[in-house]
Parts: sequence; C-alpha cells; structure tokens
Amino acid sequence: MFEGYYGRRRLKNLCLLLLSLLILLILYYRRQDSKRETAPAIPIHVETKPAALPLVSLKRPGVLSTIEFSNSPYLDLNSFSSDIIPVLVLSRACNIEVRDAIRRTWGFYRSYRNNTLRLKIFFLVGTDDLLTERIRMEQNIFDDVIQVSIPDMYSFIAYKELSAMLWVRSYLPSHSFYLKTEDDVIINMKILVNNFLPIIESVYNQNIIIGWFGTEHRVPRGNYQKFVNAMIPPSSGNINYAMSLLYAMTATAADRIMENLQDIDLIEYPGDPFVTGILRDAAKVQISNLATMADKFQYTVASETCETAFSRNLNLLICTSSLHTGSPKSMPEYFDAWNVLIGET
Repeated sequence: MFEGYYGRRRLKNLCLLLLSLLILLILYYRRQDSKRETAPAIPIHVETKPAALPLVSLKRPGVLSTIEFSNSPYLDLNSFSSDIIPVLVLSRACNIEVRDAIRRTWGFYRSYRNNTLRLKIFFLVGTDDLLTERIRMEQNIFDDVIQVSIPDMYSFIAYKELSAMLWVRSYLPSHSFYLKTEDDVIINMKILVNNFLPIIESVYNQNIIIGWFGTEHRVPRGNYQKFVNAMIPPSSGNINYAMSLLYAMTATAADRIMENLQDIDLIEYPGDPFVTGILRDAAKVQISNLATMADKFQYTVASETCETAFSRNLNLLICTSSLHTGSPKSMPEYFDAWNVLIGET
C-alpha cells in the first residue's frame, strides 16, 4: 500500500522538477531575446576614401614677387642724395673677410671730383642658414649688407642679378643708374671715375646697358661652366650679353627689363646670358660696348696677381682676385693691389 503511494509521490516530484527546469529555461531564453532587442546596434565600419579633389593649375607668382630683402637696421636711405652712385656688389654670404677688404680698399666711402661725387657700396648676399647670425651681426656693424631670399648657388645667379636691379629701383628710385660688380673684382677707381662714369652720365636718361659685350668677353665659370654650356650651348652665338664682372644700367633700362618679367615665373638660364642677353633683347634695351674702346677700358681675369697687373697696365679698369678661381685666401690681394692704385690716384 505504502509502496504505491511513495511511487506516485516520486513521480509527482519528478514532474514538478522537470516543469520547474522547463520554466527556468523559458525565462532564460526570453531574457536573452530581450537583451538582443534592446542592445544598440554595433555600426559596421566601412573604409571610405574621400572624393578626389579636382586638379587645379596653380600659377606661380612672378619671379620678382618671390624676392625679399633684409636691410641693415641702420641703413638710412633718406640720407643718400642724388650725387651718390650706388654700386651693387654680388657676394657670397661666406665671403665676410673679402667684403671687409673691399670696404677698406676700392670700396671705401670717399668723395671724388672735389667732394661733389660719392660711390656707395652695397653688398648683396644670398641666404645661407649656417651664416644667418654672422650676416645679422655684420649688418649691425655696417649698413652696406643686404640679404636677399635667394640661395647662394650659381644656378640662382640670374635671380641675384635681378635682385640687384629690383633693390635699386625699390629703395633708390630717384637714382638714374647703378653699377653692378662682384666681390672677386678689384676696381681701379681712378679710371672708373675719370673715364667710365662720364660715359654713363652722358646717357643716364636713355634705355641702355654699358659693359663688355661679345663672345670674346665671356668669363669662364670654372666648375659651373658645364651648367652654362648645357643651358646656353656654345653654338648660340647670337645671344649678345654683358660680361658680369662690371656693367652699368640706367633706371630706364632696369624698368623695361622688369616689365618683361611679369609673365615669367621660372628662370632656367644662367645669370649673364639671361639678364643682359635674352631678357635685355626682349625688353629692347640698347647696349654700349666697352670693347669698342679698348684703348680706354681694359680688364684681366685670373691671369696674374692684380698687384702685378695694375703695375703693368695703368689703364686697367678691373682685375679679378684669386677668389674668382675659388681661393679662400684672396683677402691680402685687395690690399696689395690697392697699394699700387693709390700711388697712381
């Protein structure tokens, strides 16, 4: 009797247990479904590329607009009267001692023609990051150093030549002409003042450049000659340009040349052929060739010491120091040559 009773009771308990497990399973799965419904959807990241921008042809700024100057803080341009003739000397930033030698010799700020004429030297140096502080200190001591935003490399010499022109027309607009030379040149100031300047002064209001023109007056550029020949082949004999060691340019000629630069955004040519050759011809600037006056104006390039050259030839206008061939010890030559010249002044 009791055995049947307990058998039914165990069966009942087993059924209740199974029912409880079933209820728990149902509740568990309902809870999981609820979580899946309420959980925020995880965004699927799809890598997208921005739409390609349309190609825009940006026009380069004109050549002159890329040139900037840094003058000495003590340069008082208002103090220069019209009887002062500006002489722009292209110089490398590293040639600090050579600039000092020029200041103490042919570039010394002195009067001529019974105190009615002065020549003022301005050194145009390029940009060299390693020498920035030294150039700034030199500017603080002297008022004649102008730094231009052009690298000190021969491939940029055309920009530097144009910088000299732009600086004169921007800062000394009332001056009717200027002289351009380089820091490896020693000038006989007696010949310059007595013979060269009168020619310039007679044509100061004309559209003209005065210098040595012709293939026989082209200065070899040493290691850079390959660059010159590559850009201006020797067969291009029709390009008549001035020897870069010394020339004079009137304000009218400078203005005409700069007008023709408005549509030029890149210069690929060396300085000598481009500025006083190709560009001058395009601007229809006339020339006066000193080669036709060889009895009055002569020069020598890297043939002998300038001391010896000036001693031999009293009519020599300019002579190049050994700096022209890359010598780092050329500074004494300026004083040696000057001692000869002042004996003839």
